[in-house]
Amino acid sequence: MRMLTEEQRKRAFRTIIMTQCLGMLSAFLFHNGFYLNYFTKLGFSSASFAWLAVLPALCSVVLLLPFAFLSDRMGKLKLALIGQVMVISSLALMLAAGWARGPGVMAVVIGSLLLFCVGGSLQGSSWFALLNPIVPAEMRGRFFGRLRVTFMSVNIVFTLVVAGILKWTQSMGAFQMVIGIIFAAHVLRFFTYARIPELEREDGAAHRQRSFFGACAQVFRIPGFAPFNAYIFLITLFTAGVPIVFGLMQKDVFRFSEAQIMMTGNFYLAGTLAGCGVGGRAVDRFGTRWVFLFTHLAYAAIILSLMLRAVMPWSVFVHMAGCTFMFSFTVAMAGVAATSEVLALIPATNKSLSTAVYMTLCNLGLALPGLSVSRVIEWKVLAETWQVGRFTFTEYDSILIAFASLIILMLAAIGLVPKVVKKTQLMSGGGAPRV
Repeated sequence: MRMLTEEQRKRAFRTIIMTQCLGMLSAFLFHNGFYLNYFTKLGFSSASFAWLAVLPALCSVVLLLPFAFLSDRMGKLKLALIGQVMVISSLALMLAAGWARGPGVMAVVIGSLLLFCVGGSLQGSSWFALLNPIVPAEMRGRFFGRLRVTFMSVNIVFTLVVAGILKWTQSMGAFQMVIGIIFAAHVLRFFTYARIPELEREDGAAHRQRSFFGACAQVFRIPGFAPFNAYIFLITLFTAGVPIVFGLMQKDVFRFSEAQIMMTGNFYLAGTLAGCGVGGRAVDRFGTRWVFLFTHLAYAAIILSLMLRAVMPWSVFVHMAGCTFMFSFTVAMAGVAATSEVLALIPATNKSLSTAVYMTLCNLGLALPGLSVSRVIEWKVLAETWQVGRFTFTEYDSILIAFASLIILMLAAIGLVPKVVKKTQLMSGGGAPRV
């Protein structure tokens, strides 16, 4: 493995942070409400948005593992740069969707998202493995904390600017201008990504002797790896659909303006930023078991609190923004704990593949509830409105109650976590990395 001097390491850190700041602008287009507004402008229904929102995660379920296997064989940086070209092309297509007409609009958007999925999967499958040897174990907490705080801050500022633009004008040209800015950022990202040093190259001859399924079997034999990832999949399955429902309620139930939806998206980003800082300290002080237990209970409490909006002394917008902030805060805390465990568990070989298993299960958990929400809305399975006393609720409230109930019932599965925690907390750097 090639070694870096102190100056080279600092330069690599700056390059990584710049690369991530440029790249996360497109990754948060769903979370900050931009795509909800843009797809509405294109004439898509709420059900269409629900399944389009999970399309990247659904495709990643299929692509991450084989791409990670190839990354370990062919080189992490090489495939990541190919992926970056695809992401740039996808943004060009998404911009062009604003000029499309008729049924072709949906085809262009789907094509853009599929291209984004392939390119993002090529990059994501090897991201952690590429950074792992660059960042020493003794400073992972500080570096990854700085990385996350920096790119989240950039996203919050960018979302504020976009919300201001949409408050001034909701023209199609305004939406396309924002996508054009992100397109330019990704072109620049190609050159910063290329400057990240690839310090480790695994033995290609050894990989050629090992089949894809054999490598996967080897990863699943890591002590504690399978039960921990099972827990992560289940909790993601019952929480990932909540932000989608929150967004649809803002559009269909509360009738928020485009600027209000973007501002609520900013509260989502702000909650993520705060949750990363608090979650990192909580993991170091209390251990991941207690962080998972807290977040598990918090998920259900926050979801159910939205049902009390009619009795609150403040406006629906303030209540929605508060629930959004607290939910993303909780997601971020759980994410810090999960990443800490995963980076402590990955072996010396098959690094891309082992982290890709975790990411694949997360993406599967992200995709399935979004598809379920889409079908429930499209098929009119639930009553559009229902009452309890003098309070009126909607089909979206019914979906949220179902998610909260499943989260509470899943408390029995939290026993999967301590089996991992007892082992990884004893390892050098265990519980420290925050990505």
